[in-house]
Amino acid sequence: MSIEIRILCFDQDDPKKCTAKRMERFGLSRNYSSLRTLPLQGIALDPFSERVLSNSDSILAEVGGIVGVDCSWNMAEATFSKLKLMGLESRKLPDVIPANPVNSGKIGKLTTAEAIASALMFCHQKEQAVEIMSIFKWGPAFLEMNSSIWK
Repeated sequence: MSIEIRILCFDQDDPKKCTAKRMERFGLSRNYSSLRTLPLQGIALDPFSERVLSNSDSILAEVGGIVGVDCSWNMAEATFSKLKLMGLESRKLPDVIPANPVNSGKIGKLTTAEAIASALMFCHQKEQAVEIMSIFKWGPAFLEMNSSIWK
């Protein structure tokens, strides 16, 4: 079973480096440019949430999907504080180590693709996470680096 991946894109970063856009090009996500058109169900990945994503959230993700928010880390706090994601369960990820070239090794500073893949791993969807990470040169390294936290 595959979990629906939806991404709210704010186009705040270099489009050539945007992992959300790349996921959409490969048919691995459905991207939205407006909160009005985004179906508000499932789990929203929010690095400022009070609740941490866990294995027990798997059912919620399977039923409602996972929503990522693609924005610049320089504007993340302001962006997330303005979002009112009613109908979505907000969750932050545990400490995950990014492998992307921009923030490699900076705990928590994940790309949208790394965040989505992490959430999928916590929700027991390894094949889907591997498929997403396979479209990035650094993707397999990301999965290997963090393999111990998803067990």
